[in-house]
Amino acid sequence: MTQDNEKGMTAKEVAKEADITRSTASRYLNKLVKEGKMKKTNSRPVYYSVIKTKRILRSKKLDHIIGADKSLKVSVQQAKAAILYPPNGLHTLLLGETGVGKSMFAELMYNFAVEEEVINSDAPFIKFNCADYTDNPQLLMGQLFGVKKGAYTGAEKDSKGFLKNADGGILFLDEIHRLPPQGQEMLFTFIDNGFFRKLGDTDEIIKADVKIIAATTETPGSYLLKTFQRRIPMVIELPALSDRSLEERFQLIKFFIKAEQKRIGKGIYIYKNALKSFLLYDCTNNIGQLKSDIQLACAKSFLNFKSKQKSKCSCLRIGQEELPYHVKKGIMNLPNKRDELDKVIKSKGNFISFSENQNDSELKSSSKERDKTDYQFYDVIEEKMNTLEDNGLPKEEINQILNIDIEKHFKNYIGDLSANFKKSKIEKIVGEDIVNLVQEILDLAKNRLDRSYDEKIYYGLALHLKRSIARIRNNNKIYHPNLNEIRSEHSQEFITAMEIATIIDEKFSIKTPLDEIGYISMFLTEKPYNYGETDVNKVGVLVVMHGKSTASSMTEVVNNLVGEDHAVAVDMPLEMSPNDAYKKAKAKAKEIDNGSGVIVMVDMGSLNSFGGMIEEETGIKTETITMVSTPTILEASRKAVLGDSFADIIESVNEIGGESYQQNFEVETEEDSKLSFGETITNQNDFAIVTACYTGEGAARELKNIIENNLSSDLNYRIINLSLMEENNLEKEIKKLKKQYNILAVVSTMPLELDSVPYISALDILAQDGIKKLSKKLKREEMLFNIKTSLKDQFNKINSFKIVEDLRYLINNIENKFNKNLDFGVQIGIIIHMTYMFENAIKNGERKKHKKLQDFIKNNEKSFLIVDKEISNLEKEYNVKITDDEKAYITEMFLYN
Repeated sequence: MTQDNEKGMTAKEVAKEADITRSTASRYLNKLVKEGKMKKTNSRPVYYSVIKTKRILRSKKLDHIIGADKSLKVSVQQAKAAILYPPNGLHTLLLGETGVGKSMFAELMYNFAVEEEVINSDAPFIKFNCADYTDNPQLLMGQLFGVKKGAYTGAEKDSKGFLKNADGGILFLDEIHRLPPQGQEMLFTFIDNGFFRKLGDTDEIIKADVKIIAATTETPGSYLLKTFQRRIPMVIELPALSDRSLEERFQLIKFFIKAEQKRIGKGIYIYKNALKSFLLYDCTNNIGQLKSDIQLACAKSFLNFKSKQKSKCSCLRIGQEELPYHVKKGIMNLPNKRDELDKVIKSKGNFISFSENQNDSELKSSSKERDKTDYQFYDVIEEKMNTLEDNGLPKEEINQILNIDIEKHFKNYIGDLSANFKKSKIEKIVGEDIVNLVQEILDLAKNRLDRSYDEKIYYGLALHLKRSIARIRNNNKIYHPNLNEIRSEHSQEFITAMEIATIIDEKFSIKTPLDEIGYISMFLTEKPYNYGETDVNKVGVLVVMHGKSTASSMTEVVNNLVGEDHAVAVDMPLEMSPNDAYKKAKAKAKEIDNGSGVIVMVDMGSLNSFGGMIEEETGIKTETITMVSTPTILEASRKAVLGDSFADIIESVNEIGGESYQQNFEVETEEDSKLSFGETITNQNDFAIVTACYTGEGAARELKNIIENNLSSDLNYRIINLSLMEENNLEKEIKKLKKQYNILAVVSTMPLELDSVPYISALDILAQDGIKKLSKKLKREEMLFNIKTSLKDQFNKINSFKIVEDLRYLINNIENKFNKNLDFGVQIGIIIHMTYMFENAIKNGERKKHKKLQDFIKNNEKSFLIVDKEISNLEKEYNVKITDDEKAYITEMFLYN
């Protein structure tokens, strides 16, 4: 039953059509009549028909506005109601900040009116911005209502005005709050009565059938706005961009980039980080500003494109370099929006492409629906390498970052290819010669490596070779940052790939570079796409470090580079007790363990033992890496994300400078852990190693040569030969040297008992154990020097070099009195904490309060008094007062580590 059936239908006819009884049909029909949805006749038989209404139909344009089903859903429904409201629709007021899209929305309302045949298809739609004539109210009103000749100086003839010109259509008045009071009254007269008079005319009444859509940036509730709301019944508020979802902003970005792509006539690639910046930056002027910023980025990219046409690049690329500064800053909001972003940007690739033959609604990612004949991965790697080099990053770090991109991309690239990709289809894309080549290659690899390859490898290798061969022919560079690792870890595959390269060279008359052979080797490995498998239980990475945000900051950098939130941080502020920190670390380890174990990465001190304690208490397999840095965390996370084994990750991290903590096997001696102390030296940063024999020559010189050849350090140090003829004289000579140098050790052919410096025997040097001891001492002095240098830039009240040396002496004294041997890392932690403590005391800063001071002092009186006495010497030296609360914290550090 439809509205087109004017007569209607009887209950009997409905029952027959619906295959129900007549009584049931009659019951339902009468119910609809009561609800006002149908009507019935008084005749016999009774006819039922649908009440005719103006239905709000789906619009071809208004319903396709971005956000029509979400943030703009109510606004769209209001707009439709305003246009369709009987008998002639409603005047409408649009509210919203600058740039939210009020003009566009008004135009869509006009289109809807045309589509619904409320107005004729040729009906006028006139835009008028009241702000354009703010400085001349008479001219403004004359433009709007028309002018009677002679109404004001310069009005030499009659004019109609926009209101009359819009007769039969819609007049859009933007910035309506700029209309002067007299103009407002004239407009209200028209709204109330349907007529108006020209400016300067008191006689002639002009009628017009015009729907007014007004817009203003005034806030709801303002006095001016209330004046308009009394006359304009339909008020539609459009949300600011910041109030709309990231998904809607993403759709807007796509729309604007696609528009620029059509204008320029070139494909546009936008890198993921640039896209994230557009999604996250503070866009104060809303959609209008977003559009302008995207146009600016495209313009910069087009300029770069024109200047680099020799590179044979066929598309525009938008990276961080092309973004305005205020847009670039958007990436800083990433930590708070990471989960939401992952839902919006589903592409696994490094960039998203807009190609010339895409529909407006299509967006293809570089990893899944890439243009198969113009695969740009090499270009991305090369460009990223150039950018990193321009930023001054060392080669080693560049290779590490690029390697993450390559391994993730490669395994996603293969893993995403459909197993149902027909051979006939791939042949159309890459050509028969490539298809035949791949078949020959995989047959050879199958025989050489005794393994089979599925369709994914077949198709992936075909697409890859199509692009790489073209690149080699064009003399474009191919770069593989992890070539040596491929050669060593997959030697058999690499040898086979070299044999394959000779086949490629012969068939296509090219010379395949070693880097490309590295890529081919990756296709031949046993599980080239296991990265994407969700059933792989990855090794957990737990970073625990001293400081309020040290671990968090490092893991954030690493996770951004890896592209996955895999590394987990536990921060340990200096006021946090080791026990509390351990509880947090243990809880995190249990949370992230998937059965493959957890690598615990720490900086120093009591944290070194956390891994072993976690394993003992929970049964989780752990390994502790000490003295960690961003590169070591990056390496561990990279390998873990790629699904490498526990042992492989540990080995790889140790190779780049990580150090596994083996508590049960390497016990520090008291001599090893002691910081060097002694009389004040002239230059605390010049170090010396003394070699001594009976004459000061001969054996001493030989020891010097051995040390020089085996010991390396960034610190400045000298090796000084002394005579052993008289031991007392040796002591005197060393005391003299200590005024110029920091003596690390005395190396001698004879046993010596020296109170002020460590002794290492010549035998230990020859057996290399002594070299290891010296190397450890130099590394520690290097760390202390870096700490002093770093603190120097932060402090203006104290000399960081002097305070560090004074604190080393203090720690040594307290250790002796406590009869304790603190770990070197703990000593460093105490030094840093106390340095800040003294600086803060000198500046009269706010002091920390100990929660249970009196109880602590009562229970640990002897230890507290020792610390109090040692600190009192420095209080006099620096003319400050350290509170008992702070001394209690220091005492805890010695007691609980």
